[in-house]
Amino acid sequence: AAPADDLAGWSPRRLAAQLVLAGYDMNRTDRALPHLREGLGGVILFGRPPADLAQRIARLRATGVTVPFVASDEEGGQVQRLRPVLGPLPSAGDHGRRRTPEQVRSIAAAYGQGMRRLGVDLDLGPVADLRVRGYYLQRTDRAFSADPAAAGAYAGAWSAGIRSSRVVPVVKHWPGHGQAVNTHDGAAVTPPLAVLEGRDLKPFDAVLRAGSVPVMVGHLTVPGLTGAGTPATLSAPAYRYLRARAGGSRVLMTDSLSMGAIRGLGLTPAKAAVRALRAGADVVLIDPGPGPRPVVDAVAAAISRGEYPRAAAAASVRRVLSLKRTVNAPVPATRHAPAPAANGVPLAPVLSVLGRDRVGGVLETRFHVRTRGATTWDVLNGAGVKGVSGTSVSYRIGGDRLRPATTYEWAARSCNAAGLCAPLGPVLRFTTAG
Repeated sequence: AAPADDLAGWSPRRLAAQLVLAGYDMNRTDRALPHLREGLGGVILFGRPPADLAQRIARLRATGVTVPFVASDEEGGQVQRLRPVLGPLPSAGDHGRRRTPEQVRSIAAAYGQGMRRLGVDLDLGPVADLRVRGYYLQRTDRAFSADPAAAGAYAGAWSAGIRSSRVVPVVKHWPGHGQAVNTHDGAAVTPPLAVLEGRDLKPFDAVLRAGSVPVMVGHLTVPGLTGAGTPATLSAPAYRYLRARAGGSRVLMTDSLSMGAIRGLGLTPAKAAVRALRAGADVVLIDPGPGPRPVVDAVAAAISRGEYPRAAAAASVRRVLSLKRTVNAPVPATRHAPAPAANGVPLAPVLSVLGRDRVGGVLETRFHVRTRGATTWDVLNGAGVKGVSGTSVSYRIGGDRLRPATTYEWAARSCNAAGLCAPLGPVLRFTTAG
């Protein structure tokens, strides 16, 4: 069996696909299914939710060769795609004016539960940018506060609340969109890095210190950091700077590569994706349109040519898979042995199950055994055996622990590296030889 996250058998195309999140209209999600079968990393929801959204998402999640992220922009106010099914959320600005961070955390936790019930496990929020009068985010009420400490506290509270519901938050738009024009329309330049370090970066740093929240990088040209005419999403110095602050295991993703700030450079999403990943991004985002195939083709070709080193692609895929494990538990174990109601089992039996995780990697399968009629697992309570997802693991019960001609019950469940476990069960029986 291969070790955890051994990607040696992954083709360049499968590596490339796992690093792409592609947008789809919620009424046309079936268009994503062929790409999910090829390993697409995830789907971003756009448009108005249909009545059968939960069923559509369940089909997406069941189709991916590796379970995909299902993402949505859920900030509140003007940016809330799931409003028709989950109800309205106040804007970040309204939160900052009217509520405490603890109240925002509670609201986020409740909203995250609704997202989770739908099957949405990635929230493209919160905004940690500052509210700067006269600029795009202030006019759209998308920023919590003009004060760095307050903005960090509110963004951290939203992140913690969403995360408590097993939904991954994504803090955005690093290194700070507060004093910049709308990048949906065209290029944007921020104040110099020295100014951002004393102001705009502080809310992001506060969220980064609080947990393993992914970071979305904005299409922002920063004097003293990115180079003239190069947005942070395509800038190797920007990613090196962010990686030093965010740590080696954190997922760094781009804002959508379909936006005006990228088009204005004469780049297609496919060309921009290769540049962004080579520069240091882990994940690239694209809007609905032609679909992800041109992007995946371009990234896979870059890996094959060595233009985008395979080792760098594999490192990014490992970060993505680690993040997916934090919100995706393994599936229930199968192929139980001994069979239900087995008789004449030896006094030192071998219990065996097949553990499986749709994210892959090593699982710890925990075995439980009790005497029939006992109210606790009085023989064995959670003895763990590690094995690679998709392989059988076994545990031998010592011969001095069981009595002859006695009926026992046993069950097992698998847990992933993030500590999420499949449900326990089923509870099976065997009777030892007399």
